[in-house]
Parts: sequence; structure tokens; C-alpha cells
Amino acid sequence: RRTHTVPLRIFVLQQLNSDMSSAEVRILLTKAVVVEGGLEGAQDDAPAEGAEVPVERLGVEVPTVPGDVGLCGSLRAQDVAALAGRYKAWIYLNTADHPDFHLAELEAAGVQVVVAPFPGPPTMPSDEQAEAVVAALERLPRPLMLQCSTGMRVGAALLLWLAKHRGYTGESADVLATDLDLKFWTKCTRCGPMREWLLAKLPAQDAPAASLPCVEGLVFRQLFDPETSTFTYVLGCAATQEAVLVDPVLEQKERDLVTLKELGLQLKYVINTHAHADHITSGGSMRKDMPEVKTMISKASGANADIQIQEGDKVTFGNLALEVLATPGHTDGCLTYYLAGSPGMAFTGDALLIRGCGRTDFQQGDARVLYESVHGKIFTLPGGTLVYPGHDYKGRNMSTVDEEKQFNPRMTQSKEEFAKLMAELNLPYPKKIEDAVPANMVCGVQE
Repeated sequence: RRTHTVPLRIFVLQQLNSDMSSAEVRILLTKAVVVEGGLEGAQDDAPAEGAEVPVERLGVEVPTVPGDVGLCGSLRAQDVAALAGRYKAWIYLNTADHPDFHLAELEAAGVQVVVAPFPGPPTMPSDEQAEAVVAALERLPRPLMLQCSTGMRVGAALLLWLAKHRGYTGESADVLATDLDLKFWTKCTRCGPMREWLLAKLPAQDAPAASLPCVEGLVFRQLFDPETSTFTYVLGCAATQEAVLVDPVLEQKERDLVTLKELGLQLKYVINTHAHADHITSGGSMRKDMPEVKTMISKASGANADIQIQEGDKVTFGNLALEVLATPGHTDGCLTYYLAGSPGMAFTGDALLIRGCGRTDFQQGDARVLYESVHGKIFTLPGGTLVYPGHDYKGRNMSTVDEEKQFNPRMTQSKEEFAKLMAELNLPYPKKIEDAVPANMVCGVQE
């Protein structure tokens, strides 16, 4: 009766604050409509008679990667029947005698069904159970549905398969699970044991050891700004003492000048990989204090600087030179600076991060262009090349081209998968964007 509608809503809201899956909440709301005679507005967006109900309305999530696997919790028999015709295969992660397993509806639609028990906390899947689920995901046709009771274990099973299938480290799996917003990873407060179990099944971070820089005559320092997680790089020629400063942060100006002095280096150029949105460069301020210092940025960025550079140029300091590679996509004007050596060093800015990449939703960003830049310019460098990014948020300093080609969870996808994933990230804008971008377009000089 409608007199029970308000208490029922309160009960539903209480469940939303628990670890109940989205599928279970949708089922509860559906039952509420039937039992209580309809919640106000509950049918306002119902599909037209005869139209196919969107899978999301039936409690199904379809992560962007791989894009052809649905995830769901418990479903009513009629919902399974409605979904069955849309899937070629169905993996059920409970036992076959579970009351929510509607085998008859699946068989009636000709769906290939595999029952592969995959328990959750406190009991973890055995090695045999984990291997069975991974094998089923590997061989079964698509589109495919993964189903459990709560909609949580299905995310763990999918992530385990993706990580095994693509050779990811635990950290790469962490990045991908966050990008995909898999609920057992990002929302469930009781899924910690499952997350820990899954990570223990994968290789540790940085399994291939990265080499140290080996460029003859190079003086090198990597510096870090904790507020913006920005890396600044000092590169100097030991023979001539000429130096360049890559991506300096205004608030760290004095630190950088002291470092140069202590190393006995004379600053020649301040160069930026792009016009940053999260911090203001100190290039303009340094130039005011030291007129002999010249600032550099990409011509394609449209920003002001003493020298505008582009693909094919070289930035020479003493006996050494950085090769300029155009790697747009995060912004129009992104550059990567490559220093040849054994191994070489690539300063990638925000184009390529360690197990990630820069966002593509502002400043003329384009996910497909970024994908082509990374694969066509950075990933074609020698595999041992050391990758020094513009930022890191997890305490890492560097990677290699080979590592990123194997383990980067964004760049190991297809171009279309990558573009769809980047479009759905919904990240907040950088805190300093309104100040940083205008300032960096004039080399950080604020009148």
C-alpha cells in the first residue's frame, strides 16, 4: 500500500549505504513498485512497449574494457530471460544449486553456460577455481555475462582475467580497476581480502629492473614537488657546465637554483614539455633574474617563450643534445625530449606516465592522437630507454619503454578501447588550472 512507501524508501536508502550491489538495489526497487503499488516517478523512464530494456536497467554493468563482458549480481528469472538472448555465453560464479541460478531460462535461449564457483571473503578461490574462471573467460564466445550474488566477485574475476591475459603487474591492475570503476575495487568496504588475494596472484611492480642513466658526460638530478607531484629534471654537461632545466615549478625556484649552484652548473635553457594546467612554470621568473637564460616551449602550444621548438629540433647544452619529438594528445603542444645513450632517456611530460598517461579532456586533448603519439614516437624508441615522466602519484621515479609497452594498462588496449576509456574517466579539473594555464601561456610571467 502507498502508506508504506516512505518507510520503504528509508529502508532502500539504508541498503544503499551498505555493501549491497547495484543489481540487488535495483531488484529491491522493482519489488517495491510491485508490492507498494509504485513509487512516485518509478515508471517515468520506462521503455516503450515492445522496446528492448537497456541492460543497465536490469542491473548489468558493462566495463569499457573489454567492452563485451557484462557484470551482474542476483537477477530474477524474468530478467535472466530478458537478457539471455543478448549473450552467447554466461559464467555463473556460485554453485549450480544456488536459488538465484536460472539455468532453464539460459538454456531456452541457447546460451553456453559455465558454472565456475569463485568464492569471496572469508573463503578465497583456490588456484584451481581461479584458473577455471580465467580459462572460461579466455575461451568462451562474446558477448559474455559474469554473474555472482552481489555483483562484486564478478569484477574480481574479470580483473584477474584481464591481468593474466595482458601480463599486468599488480600495480597495473590497480590502475585499470580504478579507471574502470570496478565496484569491488573502488566501492566495496568488505572486499579488501579479495583485493589482496588478487594482487598476490600477480607479479610485483617493476619486475624488470630499470637501468640507471648511462650517458657519458651527463650530470643528472630528478627533483620532485610534493604539492603537485611534478618532476623537474636537471641535465648538465660535465665538460662545459652548461645545463637545462625541464618542467620547473615556480614554488620550487630557489631549490632548483641552489641545486644548479651546488652542482657547478650554469643554466642555459628552461624547457617545458607543454603548457601545464597544474602548476606555473618558473621559467619566466628565472629569465627575469638571469637574462642570459632562454625559455623554450613547443611552437604548437601557442605559448610565448624565447625559443619555440618543434619535432626534429635539438636542444644543445655543452656536448650533449636533447632530440625533440612531438607527442600531442594530452595537449596540442606536448613534446618528449630524448637523450641518446646506453640506455637513452626520454622525458615524456604528461604524454606517458608510469603505468598511465595524461588526461585528454581539456587543452585540445585528443585520446586517439595521444595513443598514436605514444605508440608511434615513444614506444618506437629502444626498449631499454628510461622513461622519466612529468608526474607520479605513487612514489615511483622512472620506468622503461619495454615496461610500459608490456604493463601500461591504458596503452596496452586497442586505440578504440583507449579512446572510450579516456572519455569516461570523469576526472575533476586540476585545482590550479585557472591560474596555471594563462600564466604558462606567457611563460609563467604574471604581471
